[in-house]
Amino acid sequence: MERRAVGNTRRLTKPLEYRPRPSSGARRSISDDYETSRRYVPEDITDEDLSIPRAERSDPDPASILIGIDFGTTFSGVAWAYSEQPDDIKIVSNWDSQEWLNADKGKAPTRIAYAEIPPSPPAGTSRHSIPNATPSDSTTSLDNDGVSWGYGISDGEAVEWFKLLLLDEGDLDESHMNSLQIRRARQLLLRARKTPVEAVADYLRLLWAHALKSIEREFGEIALEGLPFNVVLTVPAVWTTKAVNRMRAAANSAGILDDRLAGQTTLHFVSEPEAAALATFDDLKARPNFREGDTFVVCDAGGGTVDLISYKVKQVEPMQLVECVEGSGKLCGAVFLDQDFEELMKQIVGDAWDVPEHVIKRIVYAQWENGIKRGFDGQDRTWNITLPYECIERGAPRTIPLNKGHVSEIFEDVVSKIRGLVNDQIASVEDEEGRLPKAVVLVGGFGSCRYLYNVLNTENKPRGIEVYQSTGAKPWTAICRGAVIKAITNTKLYGTTITSRISRCSYGTLYCPEFIAGIHEEWTKWFDKYDGLNRTAKMKWYLRRGDNIIEREPVSMDVRLDFLCEDYDTTYPYETKVYGCSKRDPPLVKDENVKVSCQIRSGSGIEVSKLRKDIGADGKNYYVSTMKIEMTVIGTALEFRSFIGGEEIGHGNVDVDLDWSW
Repeated sequence: MERRAVGNTRRLTKPLEYRPRPSSGARRSISDDYETSRRYVPEDITDEDLSIPRAERSDPDPASILIGIDFGTTFSGVAWAYSEQPDDIKIVSNWDSQEWLNADKGKAPTRIAYAEIPPSPPAGTSRHSIPNATPSDSTTSLDNDGVSWGYGISDGEAVEWFKLLLLDEGDLDESHMNSLQIRRARQLLLRARKTPVEAVADYLRLLWAHALKSIEREFGEIALEGLPFNVVLTVPAVWTTKAVNRMRAAANSAGILDDRLAGQTTLHFVSEPEAAALATFDDLKARPNFREGDTFVVCDAGGGTVDLISYKVKQVEPMQLVECVEGSGKLCGAVFLDQDFEELMKQIVGDAWDVPEHVIKRIVYAQWENGIKRGFDGQDRTWNITLPYECIERGAPRTIPLNKGHVSEIFEDVVSKIRGLVNDQIASVEDEEGRLPKAVVLVGGFGSCRYLYNVLNTENKPRGIEVYQSTGAKPWTAICRGAVIKAITNTKLYGTTITSRISRCSYGTLYCPEFIAGIHEEWTKWFDKYDGLNRTAKMKWYLRRGDNIIEREPVSMDVRLDFLCEDYDTTYPYETKVYGCSKRDPPLVKDENVKVSCQIRSGSGIEVSKLRKDIGADGKNYYVSTMKIEMTVIGTALEFRSFIGGEEIGHGNVDVDLDWSW
């Protein structure tokens, strides 16, 4: 049965090359110069205030640089802080740009352009024929001279929306899967012979290099090289484990985890709405009417996804939050406004809109993205879209007037979906807490939209629910700032913490109880040669949808191992599947509602010398043990650690096999 399934699973990623690590003494000789004797403790916080004896609290980790990365659908940002000054969170800017006015913005566009794109594939080539190999197998190599990104892209064909291609087609609804932008992104990656993972890795590599240069300019090269990195990367809460692990593979390929003399770089993930909440509540706690027991709905409206999570204030100082109801989310972000704007213009202009891609992008960026889209608040007026020469040459007028009806129509579909998400979340909070939430907090790039604020405020103010919308860059940079705050708490420093979350899915494994005639189906019976019993297969759910997940207390799964000694000399290539089910009541027997969330493999194998030997019912020698798998939930995705006999096999030896086709 599956609990001892073996075999040579085809490795879908190239094994990492061995790189010698410096000794702990060598690392210490560099980093000690940047250690300080004082760990950060707010002056007004004492042991008595915390009600935790000093001896029972973990000491903070050694000094490090804390880096938060918000890789977004349309824009990406990076924030950082020195662990000895965690309140001083800095935003990376100073972008390479074709236009000087973009250089100091808080984020850069998630766009990448390959200078040498091979000819288009022959007609009829399926998108499934795109290589799914690792970057080393790609026919195009990356260097800074061959790729432009962010604000540095001049007129040309740039790949956009490629973050959404990390999702399986089944995770996109039909309208999104067949949208013009998604089809365009697939086509450009096909021509560049790049998989989505490779494109994300290429972009992250350039973003990471720029961030390190920015930190070096402000912090100094010696300090940068002498301190380890603690990195937190954000992902949408609605993402699957497959998508998160594709992002992990991209981050690894991008060099974020490369060996450094200062010590090992750590990489953790946090959901985008949780990161946004950490940054937002860090700001909200200064308000005079902020009290324990208050509940808030956080609406993270980004470029691709809109995620909602509701929190209850468990403690004000130091700030502790608990997720009070199950979060929700959809692919209904601001990029779909851009899509609807282009569709409207195509309807109005007709064939004259059939111009090169970079011409359309100029119109969208200059007159929609930085004009109507940002300024529209429902006002009754007319906007004139000035068309370029290329459109006029094809018979279009010089200007196209858009009235309130046109613009409202563009916003209607996306905003109505967000309203539905917000109303459902408010109703859930009321059912759980017996009262309405205190406020809806808007964050994210689209969260700063004036029209969205007006619609939600008009709808909720009569119910006594306020809508908060920060001004300036705060909503836009909330996620990367929150990722740094998450890194702060990961390193055991004081800060806003979320002490419990609610699972959005059930997770479990197959297990094999003893077969009982008359209760179990006869066709499910199989004979266990090790213990001589008839067994059957059932689902064992270690975490159910709606369960509370306590911070720093991962869910543990015990998986029995037993296999013939004669089959394995030195190592055992263990693997098992973790299943997910989104139904409220997951079934006891695997059915069509139970999907493989991921497959865990011991990358370099388990050393059989560490396992106990036993004689089976068939008289043969077996290796026997129990593996403990610790699972941490991020939205609808998972992170894993595994142990045998109390010894961690390690993150590096636990691989997650995924279907990399797209």
